[in-house]
Amino acid sequence: MEGLKITILAVAGVLAVSSANANENNKRIAQCLDSVGYDRDAPVEQRFEGVDISAAAKCYFNWKTKREMASLQNMREFLAANPRYKVPGQSQNRCWGKPRENPFESAYIERTGDGFKAGVSYKDKMPAGCYENGPWDNRDVQD
Repeated sequence: MEGLKITILAVAGVLAVSSANANENNKRIAQCLDSVGYDRDAPVEQRFEGVDISAAAKCYFNWKTKREMASLQNMREFLAANPRYKVPGQSQNRCWGKPRENPFESAYIERTGDGFKAGVSYKDKMPAGCYENGPWDNRDVQD
């Protein structure tokens, strides 16, 4: 089991220092391995000798947790300002949760001798209100 663990960690170490796979996670893994005594210059079989893998993992996951918490906080702020994204199918509905204005002023139905008579009185103008094009992200919008 120990041999498998070392092999997996060696592969992770190689990926962490590879310039072809250099992303932020890999850079952080390399920094954490370096902080616990990982020796890049030693032969592959000896690179993990005396290295506290648990400390390296703790270092990485402390960083990862802080990063994820910041991302979740950003999402919470976005959803608080844009509640329509909480409901499936409402992300493009700019009027979601806002009062709607009817396009007519009055309507009537009358019964006549042998039928009914109906009518609608429409407004001359409709305010744009929530039907205007608005920003995708409403966090900076002042009501």
